[in-house]
Amino acid sequence: MNDKLKIFFGSLLLYTITALIALSATWQHVKFPQLSTLVQPLELTMQDGLIFFVVFVVFTFVMVRFLRVARASLSFLLAIALIAGSQFIFSAWFSIGASIALAVALVATLHLAPLVITHNIAIMLGIGGISGVLGLSLTPLIASVVLALLSIYDIISVYRTRHMVVLAESMIESGSVFGFLIPASLRGFFMRRDEALQARSVMMLGSGDVGLPLILATSAISQSMQSAVMVVGFSLVGLASMQWLFMHQKESAPMAALPPIALAAIIGYICASILGL
Repeated sequence: MNDKLKIFFGSLLLYTITALIALSATWQHVKFPQLSTLVQPLELTMQDGLIFFVVFVVFTFVMVRFLRVARASLSFLLAIALIAGSQFIFSAWFSIGASIALAVALVATLHLAPLVITHNIAIMLGIGGISGVLGLSLTPLIASVVLALLSIYDIISVYRTRHMVVLAESMIESGSVFGFLIPASLRGFFMRRDEALQARSVMMLGSGDVGLPLILATSAISQSMQSAVMVVGFSLVGLASMQWLFMHQKESAPMAALPPIALAAIIGYICASILGL
């Protein structure tokens, strides 16, 4: 199996595991709303979703415009996101005290052993938890609208303004990558994260490309688990399509990965609704 195929299947595997973590933890919180967690779902409306979109755009602009600030703050922001997301995941099965301790231990482990595998495990739990919190905060309709808007933004930011490419380079330089690092070999998972990034021996799959479709999936849990699973299944098809397009470029270049994954996720939700799942 060549390196491109290994990365292809590796990305699908990481996405699937993250989806299973997000759905199982979110289902626990839906079944047992009395579970204690510091990270609570919010009461969000369509207007709140649009405000979130605007804030996200402004935040990204600031991070790109002031690269020194971005590089200094990315590590801190990553740690906060990982603690918040993983605490929500752990609280589905552990007490609030234990879940906080596990979340802090996760970030401490990543700091002490910054390997590709520990990074990916932390990202799985962080993305899974944040997706669950936001999914429980939004209706599937609002989640679909936000997903569509961010897909358009992704296209503009990668191909037109290219500021997302600049931000990705800042993440690589700082070592604080908000996304998966996918090596072409099993040995690559045990490389130090900074060495793998400097050698460009890993493919990056952004947290938004994984987490945003999962927000729609966890939101669909409010209707049924079958609906959520269908969204994830279609998202995997979208991810596979994106990877196929990426591997068959004439010249390797950054791609807007979110649009095909988001489109597939939305189609999955529509199909589930039509089927009455």
